[in-house]
Amino acid sequence: MSRSKDTSMPGPGLIQVPVEREGKPPEPDWVVVEEPLQIRLAGEPLAVTMRTPGADRELAAGFVFTEGLIDGPGDLQSVAMATDIIESSHPENTVNVTLNEAAEARLPERRELAARDFRAVASCGVCGRKTIDGLRQNLPSLKPFDVPLSLVRQLPERMRDHQCLFKMTGGIHAAGLFSGDGELVVVFEDIGRHNAVDKLIGDALLRGRWPLDEHILVSSGRVGFEVIQKGLRAGIPVVAAVGAASSLAVEMAHEAGAVLYSFVGPRRGNRHA
Repeated sequence: MSRSKDTSMPGPGLIQVPVEREGKPPEPDWVVVEEPLQIRLAGEPLAVTMRTPGADRELAAGFVFTEGLIDGPGDLQSVAMATDIIESSHPENTVNVTLNEAAEARLPERRELAARDFRAVASCGVCGRKTIDGLRQNLPSLKPFDVPLSLVRQLPERMRDHQCLFKMTGGIHAAGLFSGDGELVVVFEDIGRHNAVDKLIGDALLRGRWPLDEHILVSSGRVGFEVIQKGLRAGIPVVAAVGAASSLAVEMAHEAGAVLYSFVGPRRGNRHA
């Protein structure tokens, strides 16, 4: 894969390591950072997930929402990085989420319904679920709007122009939010595709860009259970993926009344509706 040779790229999501190519002397190259993030909710440890640093507040907000622990932006009081070692032994990798009084009162019941040991790696969006029944959340019934396939085919390319970490490494996922007419709203990258979706949803929560029922979610990889559930939970009625769709993703989209596209790209795209 041909990649940019810019060696001045800053940011917490990248690190340089020495590599050898075809017997040549070692030279620096960029790789994606993968580090743990602890999410604390209402003063207590909630989850540890492996992620690419950057947009950690957005990731935490999106995670507590897509796990069904809050209902929307009005439940959030604050989302902030830990400020000192008293709060966490790793403040640079810890986010504190605080809720309003009513939302905090609902937490014990919500955590019981989630039935999850909240530990996850970057490749797993459902790790820690204790029962099969605990996997699926109650999702809203959606009203998809009509999007021409010709427009959907253009969205991955529009998103790729903003995948800065992918351009440097070739090894990171992305999730993009588009308006109904195909205008790019925001793109987030992460080594975990489900984390990228959580960052996108968390950004919408924190910015008050809500609801998302007139938007399109685009995923850079395949779309499986974890990605489609997060999108549907956020009320996004149209989801498109560069890769394949799983059987369960198709089934869940059907049940929610959403439209799902797979293998989207120039001159191609499958519509599951």
